[in-house]
Amino acid sequence: YEELIKNLNLTGEVGFAAIDMATGEMLEAHNGQIGFAPASVTKAITALYALDKLGPDFRFETTLRATGTIQNGVLNGDLILVGGGDPHLDTDDLADLVQSLSDNGISQITGDFVFDGSALPTFNYIVAAQPVHVGYNPSISGLNLNFNRFYFEWKKQGQDYAIQLDARGRSVNPKSIRASMAIIDQQDQVFSYTQTGEAEAWTVLRGALGKEGGRWLPTRKPALYTAEVFGELARQNGIILPAPKRSTANGSGRVIGLHQSDPLSVLVKSMLRFSTNLSAEVLGLMASGQRASLAASAAQMNTWAQSRLGLSNATFRDHSGLSDETRISPVAFAKAMARAHQTFPEFIALLKPVKPRQFNGNLDQTGRANILAKTGTLNFVSALGGYQMTKERQVAFAIFVQDFEKRNQVDHIKNDRPRGASAWAKRARRLHHGLLYRWARLP
Repeated sequence: YEELIKNLNLTGEVGFAAIDMATGEMLEAHNGQIGFAPASVTKAITALYALDKLGPDFRFETTLRATGTIQNGVLNGDLILVGGGDPHLDTDDLADLVQSLSDNGISQITGDFVFDGSALPTFNYIVAAQPVHVGYNPSISGLNLNFNRFYFEWKKQGQDYAIQLDARGRSVNPKSIRASMAIIDQQDQVFSYTQTGEAEAWTVLRGALGKEGGRWLPTRKPALYTAEVFGELARQNGIILPAPKRSTANGSGRVIGLHQSDPLSVLVKSMLRFSTNLSAEVLGLMASGQRASLAASAAQMNTWAQSRLGLSNATFRDHSGLSDETRISPVAFAKAMARAHQTFPEFIALLKPVKPRQFNGNLDQTGRANILAKTGTLNFVSALGGYQMTKERQVAFAIFVQDFEKRNQVDHIKNDRPRGASAWAKRARRLHHGLLYRWARLP
């Protein structure tokens, strides 16, 4: 493997470990005890943590409550939208809750429209040092919608642009009043963002738009965003609600509408497949019950991992792996995966199959290896951890690569795609594939 690392001209540090799960034998290790940034490989631990603490059948609930009586289509009381933290709640789910108004004969309310996102603490972002426009660094709340993003769409008309901001769903497309967007001719970045009170204002560089396009942008007021979209959906159904007010329901009112998420096992599989950071942080926060900070919640997960997985000398700063301050050694992670396979045998089926590119042959075509693992990527950080199954052997492994000398030179607030990062990542993945090829053929 030394020749493999050298031939790839891969700068920085490389660490890996491969363990035969049947015998516990360390098949191969390099820098196995050094702490590496695991990036989104962290989500494998988060998945196990949530499954153990909450159970695979756990479901998030979003409820619509009413106080007072309903007479002649009028709710003489308050309407309350209560979040349960559901990270997968989308606009179509919200439309189903709006339908609950009609189902209960409500066409008007005399009281307040209240929203409650206190089921989880609110955080404006996961990591501060990220570009303002990236959707993978979302806000977190007990009331989330569309992964806490709105859709910005533009199309050139003459010398100017027609723009639209909406809460795009699968079958409904209500406008979003949560944010404003201005097109300007000069600024340092493609996007800029300011927040004043409840208002969120965006600007975008005209020269970056081209003819037409669209992209998701984050909202930093997720609970209010959800409530405002609910109000717009109600208006489209002929029901005018007052401006939403933030409050804590404390169980008041009776339930007139309920949306349940898919079971946790389904959410976990989706999180591992698409590497959704919001899902990871919500699952970790729900499992820990910790409200002070993401780091405090991650510390609870760290204690659990030591006890249940034998994970040693690890330090988690969040549940998604977006923080580059998280550290775990290859040997510790590989051992944890081996133990997880014994303690949580259903976990392996939730991991995404990995199909390595050809490396002196093709693992898929030879049929020698079935690889189920979690990938992880930050700028100048590349990680892969999970299981490699062949007819001869079942292996738990971790491969971590990082170049913090290069990473520390990047202004992460201004640049999410620094020069050289893509080429470096390709060489790192080439190393992943080469090691997997090697391990599949060990005698």
